[in-house]
Order: sequence, then structure tokens, then C-alpha cells
Amino acid sequence: MAIELDQEFPGLRAEWRRCICSDNRCDAGVGERLDTLASRFNGRQAIELRQQQIPAAYRSFYRQIGIDPDLEPTHVEQAALSRLLAGGNRQSDRISDALLLALLETSVPVFAFEAAAVAPPVEIRQALAGELAGGSDLPPGTLILADRERALCQLFEQPDVAMAVTGKGAEILLVAVAVPGVSAIASDEALTIAAEAISGS
Repeated sequence: MAIELDQEFPGLRAEWRRCICSDNRCDAGVGERLDTLASRFNGRQAIELRQQQIPAAYRSFYRQIGIDPDLEPTHVEQAALSRLLAGGNRQSDRISDALLLALLETSVPVFAFEAAAVAPPVEIRQALAGELAGGSDLPPGTLILADRERALCQLFEQPDVAMAVTGKGAEILLVAVAVPGVSAIASDEALTIAAEAISGS
């Protein structure tokens, strides 16, 4: 991370971990955990969510970088809204379910990349003039995830198709985005939950 960015947002960081996708199919155990989390969640808790320490840290950071979290909800708030609208946490695929579980358990967003397409270390930095990420030009200064060779994607956005995970047997690079106020314990827990759910361990 650039020194000036580190000074402006102390504690902003990307943390990563490798794992292997053991199976493309949804995991029954992960599905049960998602159902349990959904059964404990209601409208009142959705309203109170933004007042909790970690969700509040992401809301504060959104505002600092010019995003209105009331118009563009943070990842955990969007997941909570989806749960209320759908009447539960619906399973999708093994990787998506693992990322959702990690998010709901810790409020820390985790993103999955095809490990072969990324050259760690992964960092958060400002986009350079004319730099590409997600298939489009980004204004200079836009916060992005990048490896040692190139921009990967805009911060908090999903990886583009070229870096998407292929499925069973694929080596995956999980990246947690932690903002100021989010402890290393929380981000490490998010990576651990996602990795274990994906690998089936």
C-alpha cells in the first residue's frame, strides 16, 4: 500500500490465503449453518446491524472514500437485506456459500480468485492513470486490489471473468478486505471460515 494511503487509512489492508475447492456441489453442512444464521435473524437485527463495531467500521470507511452506505450498502448489510427479502439464506454454489458464511459470521467480506491468475502479495492501492481493472478504465486514485504485476479489481468489487474460479480441484486465493477498525483476528477468522467451507475440512 502506498505510504500516503497507509497514513490516510491506517489499518486498511488485504489479507489472503490459498485453499483447494474440493467439490463444486453445495455443502450440506454449510447449508445448515446458513439456515441457522437465517433463523436467528430478523428485521430488528437488520436495523441494529449497522451499529455493531465491524459493520460500522465498513460504513465509516465507505463514507471516507465517497460512497453513501445508505445507497450502496456494505457487503454484510446487503447480505442481511437479501436474507430478509428471500426469507432465508439460499444456497448457490460451494464457493459463494462459503464466502457468504464467512461474511455473515464475521462481517468481513472475502473474495475468491483463481490462484493461478494472481501473483501475490495482494495489496490495496490507488489505480494509476489508464490502468485497467474489471475490463474498464478507472479514474486515477480509485482504490483497487492489485498483485505485484497488475490491478485485479476495484476495491469491494467482484473479480473479473479472467480471474474467476473454475471449480473442483481449482486452487483458490481468498482475499479478505479489512478496513480501519477491523482486527486481524476478525479478518483471519473470515479467511479460515471460507477456506474450511470450500475445502471441506
